[in-house]
Amino acid sequence: KFKGMSRSTFYLHLKECEFRFNHRDEDLYKLLLKITRSAIAI
Repeated sequence: KFKGMSRSTFYLHLKECEFRFNHRDEDLYKLLLKITRSAIAI
């Protein structure tokens, strides 16, 4: 039933996979919360 991925979202999917791989031993929830808070503070 999966027919592939649209070209417009492929890059985002690739970057998400890369991020998850690079931070596979960390708690992603806490890491994303930290990144989000620092982005809001700017």
